[in-house]
Order: sequence, then structure tokens, then C-alpha cells
Amino acid sequence: MVGFGLLARLSAAALLFTSSLASPLPLDKRVATAASLSGGQINMGGGTYPRANFLQDGSILGTYTASTGGNKVITVVHSTDGGNTWNQIGTVASADASTHDLDNGYPYQLPSGRILVAMRNHDGTSKIGYSYFRITICYSDDGGKTWTYLSTPASDPGPTNGNWEPFLRMAEDNTTLQLYYSRENSAIDQDSLLRTSTDGGATWSSATVISGAETTNTRDGMLGVTPVSGSNLIAVFESVPAGGNFAIHSVTSSDGGKTWGNRQTVYAPPNGFNAQAPQVVNVGGTLVASFQTDEDLSSSDQQNEAGKIVTSGDGGATWGNKLTYSQAVSNWGGLLTLDSSSLFGMIDHSGSKAQKITLS
Repeated sequence: MVGFGLLARLSAAALLFTSSLASPLPLDKRVATAASLSGGQINMGGGTYPRANFLQDGSILGTYTASTGGNKVITVVHSTDGGNTWNQIGTVASADASTHDLDNGYPYQLPSGRILVAMRNHDGTSKIGYSYFRITICYSDDGGKTWTYLSTPASDPGPTNGNWEPFLRMAEDNTTLQLYYSRENSAIDQDSLLRTSTDGGATWSSATVISGAETTNTRDGMLGVTPVSGSNLIAVFESVPAGGNFAIHSVTSSDGGKTWGNRQTVYAPPNGFNAQAPQVVNVGGTLVASFQTDEDLSSSDQQNEAGKIVTSGDGGATWGNKLTYSQAVSNWGGLLTLDSSSLFGMIDHSGSKAQKITLS
């Protein structure tokens, strides 16, 4: 385990947990596919912000943020039975929760077999204020048991310019690693950014903006990205105008992430309510987007949201067939494609849970 109190001050926050994504499945031009729950929620562990990916051996590696003894701990869990049971196998990093903000772990396995975990690793907290913001990456060469600091792709002094919610994927050339994340420009303006690496995450390009440059008074964040077909990608994110409510939006790329555009609304809740924290995956050609929302309440309450999904059979042009997969209170959900007709909706619902969802 890497201790973050020291690494943070050295501008070296350690977190990296990985698992390789399954190859994208082709899009078949269908109407939005209906979804249903399969079985009950499966316990992944006692933490929040669950994320997982398949490893090359067919097992699944996951991470979540645990709170233990006054520390935040990026915790690694492993499943060898398709996600039916999970065992803790290691910890990526820990930090004193009163002085550091360690969270948003995302695991990914490189073609080489090395596992990475990206995370946010900040000096300070929301209560005492932030003095430094980082996205940090750590690696494991023993299947996720032990971890070593690798790089800090994004690093900015506080109190503004925060960096949040890293997401890793490999470009279609199987060489270029992509890191997507959110960056604050001001209290009312946040953009979605992309950096790339061709040496396994050791060094990184400068950042390019994939959404948010078109406006200076909305907060785009909580990025998720998936292939639609070939080099066609879709990214989903939450966005809120100053003084407004959160809704889910998307942008697309036809060149594997080099350029982005075509901003559209994925899901907007009824007026006065919020839809937040999305992710997206391709399941047998159907796109599935998840989010948390307070729309079922009598009045807006972002502390009491439920986890839902919508589906698209036309590459994200239209969305429908909304399904609640985790009742309130459910937060910070992630998605994992299991096969051509099923997926996990992972979410913090009194601890990290995985709910199998079947498409039909």
C-alpha cells in the first residue's frame, strides 16, 4: 500500500487499479432496448464510488473508496466467478481524511498485463478548503496486490481549478492510453478534458477540451466514455447551468477521440429535479447510460437520489426505457458490460453494490 500523506506533499499521489475492458460490440440499429433486473444486489465491499473492469484472465478487478480509522483508502477487490462474489486483495493508497481528499479510483489493465488505477488525490478537503488538486496513477504488476506510484497527469494549485473523476480507456490503435477527467475553471464553469499516453501512463500529453469550451457558465463533469462502433465514441457527463438543475448530456467523436462535438441531451429530469453522475457502456450494440436522480421525490433533494439507466439502439441519438436499478439512497454509480445482453450497475447503496441488469 502506498501512503498518500507523504506522496501528496511530494506531488506523487499513489492510486492505480486496473482491468482491461472487453472489446466493443458492434452497433445494430435498433430501437432502445428494454432492461430488467436479474437477481438482487451483490455486495462488493464497504465503500463508495465502485468501478470495475475485466482482466485478461477473465476475472474482474474492482475498486472503491473505503473510510477506515480516519483514512480514505482506495481498496482493490477481485472476483473469479463473474462478479457473484468479491474478495479484497489489496489497497492502492490511503490518506488522512481530515487533511487529504482521496477518491474516484478507476482500474484498467494495459495490454502488457500491468494494472493501473487512476484517482483524485488532493491536499485539503471540502471542509477546510483545497490547496492542491491532482489526478494520480499507480500501477500493479502482481494482479492488484501491491501498488507503486507511476505518474501525476494533472496537477493544479487551489483553491479553484479542481481535477476530478478520472476515466481510463485504450484507443483503437491498442497503443494510446486515454485519460478523461473533469477540471474546474471557476465555481460555475467546469470542462471535460482528455490527455493521452503512449508509454503506459508514465508520461502524458497536454490536455484538450472535449466538452465545456462552448460555454463559460455550465459545469460539465463525471465523464464516462464507450465505443459505439469502430472509432466512433460517445462520452456522457452531467452538466448544470449557473442557478439551474443537473441533466445528462453527451458528445461524440468519429475519430477515436481526437475531435468531439454533437452535444446532445441524454436525459433531463422533470423541471426542478436533478440527474447526475452518469456512466455509459455498449452492451451487444445497445448503449446503456446510468445516472442518479431525485426525480421521484416530492421536492428536490440531491442527498436522496436513486440509480437509474436508459438505453439507446441508435448510437445515442435517442434514449428510452428508463429503469431504476438501485433505490435511494444510491450514489456514484459505474457500469460494466458482462456479455452481449447483460451488465452490472455498480453503485454505493449502503456500501458498494453490483446489480446485474439484463437487456431484451
